[in-house]
Amino acid sequence: MGALSLVSIERLNTYIAYSDLMDHSGFVLDKIFSVEKGIRDIDRTERGYMITHDTMYIRLLHNSIDSIHRNIERLRKLTIDNNEFQKNINSFDTAIKSRIIAVNANLTYVDTSKSSTLSKFYFLSRQQMLDCSRLLKKMHDSENELKADRYRSELIYADLTTKTIKWLLFVFCIITLFLFTLMLKELGGRMRYQDELQAKVIDLKRSHNELQEIAYVASHDLQEPLRKIQVFSNMLLYLKTDLKNAEFRETLTRINSSAFRLQSLINDLMSLTSLTNTNEPKKATNIHRMLQFIISDFEIRINELGAQITVNQLPQIMGYEHQLKILFNALLDNAMKFTKAGVSPYISIVAENLTGKDLQEINPNLQGKRFNCIIVSDNGIGFDQEFIAKMFQIFQRLHTTDYDYDGKGIGLAICQRVMANHEGYIVAESTPDLGASFKLYFPVEE
Repeated sequence: MGALSLVSIERLNTYIAYSDLMDHSGFVLDKIFSVEKGIRDIDRTERGYMITHDTMYIRLLHNSIDSIHRNIERLRKLTIDNNEFQKNINSFDTAIKSRIIAVNANLTYVDTSKSSTLSKFYFLSRQQMLDCSRLLKKMHDSENELKADRYRSELIYADLTTKTIKWLLFVFCIITLFLFTLMLKELGGRMRYQDELQAKVIDLKRSHNELQEIAYVASHDLQEPLRKIQVFSNMLLYLKTDLKNAEFRETLTRINSSAFRLQSLINDLMSLTSLTNTNEPKKATNIHRMLQFIISDFEIRINELGAQITVNQLPQIMGYEHQLKILFNALLDNAMKFTKAGVSPYISIVAENLTGKDLQEINPNLQGKRFNCIIVSDNGIGFDQEFIAKMFQIFQRLHTTDYDYDGKGIGLAICQRVMANHEGYIVAESTPDLGASFKLYFPVEE
């Protein structure tokens, strides 16, 4: 289509060029006719004066000479690119000047001579007129031949342009029909794919709802027997004071502790499953003020550990306030839980406005987007970067053998779920024994 369009444009431009050349030849021939008329006028006025001696013919003679000179200059400009024509003009210019000299000499002879005999200047003037006429005929014939060639070329390119445009329209129609057919086929495929995708989405929603119901029922059904285990173990421990067997009492204590731990896991699991529902409306949340309330809830624990928490000015985030509370509560809880022995915890919370350059490995399309990044850093035991892939998975604990920390392996999974609900990302960086840093990337609202 592009090639045919270029060919059509080239032929159309050539056709227009030949049409312009035809007009140019018409202008040249018109000026030749004007010069020829001027020569005839000179001849007529010369003879008129010779017969009548009327000075009116002298004025007409000068007008004709001026007209010839003007038309010669115009011809010279019109044919500046035609060397042969320029030579003919120069020859004609010389001849017409000789003719004018002869005419003037002849008229002077008529005024001064009393004889009726024709002067030699008259015959010289007549000869010069024939030379001028011959040169004009030569220029006229040359331009006519050129005009005929241009006319033939114009007809040829007019025909070629018409045929090319017809072929162009034909090819355009064929290609358009072909593309339209492909579009219909592609549209049909996309519609079938959309139907299949919609069916899978419905199945996925149904499975999701079923899993939520199972998780909810399981957690609630587990609560009752778990509470009974706790109640009966407490009754045996505290009500049966006659139990003197220390091993038996330790066993009951372990049962009670495990039941309490299982209760805590169920509660965390319920918190995680509840985060899949985002019916809460988004609103601008003052993170700085929210953290002040969360820190006040940890006041007793902070005093026990001698912890120090610094919070710089943080931006407002468009999000779900309840989920954001869970997020920062879990991060602060982890920072104070995984501390080094004999070292007071130090926790820093700062904010930066960054691009998604650090998120290229997650999604290359995020590189140019802007994010409000909140960084939570601590001086705790840290972790090895090789475990980064599994640390956000549910019930995955990094510190199980070398360290004795009461972690359930669900806190960071909750954090990642909250960030996903906010269309954001959480990135962890750490070195063992040198603390950990969690970067929360919240997309900047347009």
